[in-house]
Amino acid sequence: MIQVYPRGRFYELVEEFAQQEETLLDWKAEEYSEGVDRLQNFREIADFTGTNNASVALLYLLKHIQSISLAVRTNKYIWKWETENSEGLKQRIADARNYLLLLAACLDEEQEERMKAEHLWGLEKAGQKQ
Repeated sequence: MIQVYPRGRFYELVEEFAQQEETLLDWKAEEYSEGVDRLQNFREIADFTGTNNASVALLYLLKHIQSISLAVRTNKYIWKWETENSEGLKQRIADARNYLLLLAACLDEEQEERMKAEHLWGLEKAGQKQ
């Protein structure tokens, strides 16, 4: 017998995760930054370790992926947002998805800086030709 995961149930899960992820992003932003710079945590760790913001965000993401992988491989997880002592697997998945967004923000910022540098380099080069 073929088992079917109903479309409606899937979209309920999508909505549940979207709501929780937004709540988690806001709550954890207060824990890891002073509220102005959403990337403060990544910036500071990058400075401490001599790397860049995106690399730090990627490491945090991979930490969550490893934890999720272990839980699934060993079948040792609780399919809830929170447990008595810790995060449930749902929260770990939501955190991983949020780290993907934070990684995207780091990459977006790097691209903006790259574009500004290229623009300034182009202006300097144009000024040298005159």
